[in-house]
Amino acid sequence: MNIILYINLLLVNIVAWLAISYFWSFWTFKVFKPYQWLEMCKKKKVPTTIKRMERKFKDRNRFYSIWFVLQGIINKNIPGQLAEVGVYKGHTAKLVHHMLPERVLYLFDSFSGLPAQVIREDCDGTVRPHTVNFEHTSQKQVENYIKGNHKVKIFKGIFPETAKGIGNEKFAFVHLDADLYQSTLDGLQFFYPRLAPGGSILVHDYNHNWEGVRKAVNEFELTVPEQFVELIDMYGSVLLTKNKT
Repeated sequence: MNIILYINLLLVNIVAWLAISYFWSFWTFKVFKPYQWLEMCKKKKVPTTIKRMERKFKDRNRFYSIWFVLQGIINKNIPGQLAEVGVYKGHTAKLVHHMLPERVLYLFDSFSGLPAQVIREDCDGTVRPHTVNFEHTSQKQVENYIKGNHKVKIFKGIFPETAKGIGNEKFAFVHLDADLYQSTLDGLQFFYPRLAPGGSILVHDYNHNWEGVRKAVNEFELTVPEQFVELIDMYGSVLLTKNKT
C-alpha cells in the first residue's frame, strides 16, 4: 500500500469517526431521558399536553428540572399556590399550569420589555439592549398560548406593586425569570416568607450574562438558612427548597 492511499484511508476513517460522534450525540440526547420521565410515560401517567411540550421545549434540561420539581410537589403533597415573575411568551407558565391545573397560578409581567439603561447597568457588558426583545408579547398572547382554566391569574405591571392583593397566599412553587437585579431581589424577598415548607423557588439566568440576577441571589442567600443549588440547564438556573423545620 503506497503512502498516499494509506493517508486517504486514514482521513476517511477520521471523518467517519467524527461524523458518527456528531450524530451519536443527537441520538443519545433523544434516548437518554430521565428514567422517572420514561417510566411515567410508559405507564401513561404523563398527560399528552405535557409530552407535547417536552418535544418542543428548547432547553430539555430546563424542562426536566421544572418537571421534577413540580412532580415532587405533587408526590409530597406540598401545599400552596404557584407563581411566576417574568412570563414573556408563557412557555414555562404553560408547563407549570398544566402540571398542577387545580392550583392558582399567579403570573406577573410588565409586557413592555426591559429598560435599556437598566440592562446596561445589570449585565456584564455582553448584552446589548437592542438585542433584548422581551416586549414582543402581550397578555392576550400568553392567555391564548397557555390555554388554561380560571386558575390562571395574570397581573400586568411592575412587580411587586402588582402583588399587593395576594399577600396572604402561601406558595408551593415560584419561578423567577425577571432578568434584573432589583426585580429578582424583590421576588425573593416577597415569595420566600410565603413559601410553604418543602416549597421551591427556581431562579433563571443565574449562570448567564445577567450579572444582576447572580448578585441578587447571592445577596439573598446570606439572609436565609437554605442554599441555592445550581442546575445544568442552558442559562444556569438555581433552585432553593425551603426547609420543613
